Amino acid sequence: MSIDRRKFLKGIWCLAAGASLPASASSTPKIVSLDYAAAETLLAIGVTPAGVQSSDRWDRWVVEPELPRSVVNVGQDLVANLEVIASLRPDLIITTPYTDALRSRLERIAPVYMVSVYDQTGTPLVNAFQETRELGRLAGIAAEAEDYLRSADVEFDTLRSRLAGKNQPPVALVNFMDDRHVRVYGASGLYQDVLDRLELNNAWTRPTNYWGFATVGLEELARAAPPEMHLIAFEPMVEEIKPTLETSPIWRSMPVVQEGNFKVFPPVLTFGMVPSALRFARLITAYLEQEIL
Repeated sequence: MSIDRRKFLKGIWCLAAGASLPASASSTPKIVSLDYAAAETLLAIGVTPAGVQSSDRWDRWVVEPELPRSVVNVGQDLVANLEVIASLRPDLIITTPYTDALRSRLERIAPVYMVSVYDQTGTPLVNAFQETRELGRLAGIAAEAEDYLRSADVEFDTLRSRLAGKNQPPVALVNFMDDRHVRVYGASGLYQDVLDRLELNNAWTRPTNYWGFATVGLEELARAAPPEMHLIAFEPMVEEIKPTLETSPIWRSMPVVQEGNFKVFPPVLTFGMVPSALRFARLITAYLEQEIL
């Protein structure tokens, strides 16, 4: 059954104000996302976006859930291709505080909803749960979104129980910026929220920025890290860094390297939502179980 576009768009704005779609408006809206995190969330709750920014780099930064080939690449965040977006005739466009600068131009095409996971609360995982509910309501599948979040809670609890009662080493989580500097993740970040859910210890307890990370040299990381820590780096990792690290005196002198407690994980979306949190939780649990056993 077709749905009147004006009625649907009115319903979208009602939803933004906290109301519900009319009972007759049961079709799934056509959504364009200028954010990977919102896109992965839509896929997780059963909605395939019509378009996603930088979809050609999805497998480099997100990986799962898999992005269907039908999803159109609408350009890169602040230089999104408005003509391509308009050609998709979306019912809703999703932005973030970063891409919301495009709002006035995007609103000429369709209503805009801004997803906000990182804010002054410093609780991105809690915020991601709430935003998932909002996306579910906007897509007309609130019940499916709640089902997904319930299953996520169950999985977090299951993963925590698999590690419970074992002497877990502290972990440091990094992305290499070059062969001498890393972005290390801590308080206010998604990874920290996952560690807390799993009752694991972060080796990095020093201050982080608004986004939950600090950029430091390897020397500072080595000084701050307890000798028993395990160091985990995330792909993508520039190929030139690996051979350079192997010849770095600083790197080779670090206890974590000498003890073989260094591991490279496949990509996990750093500023993702619940799907990325679960992906990291599965990876860290499997790694620690292997190390313990």
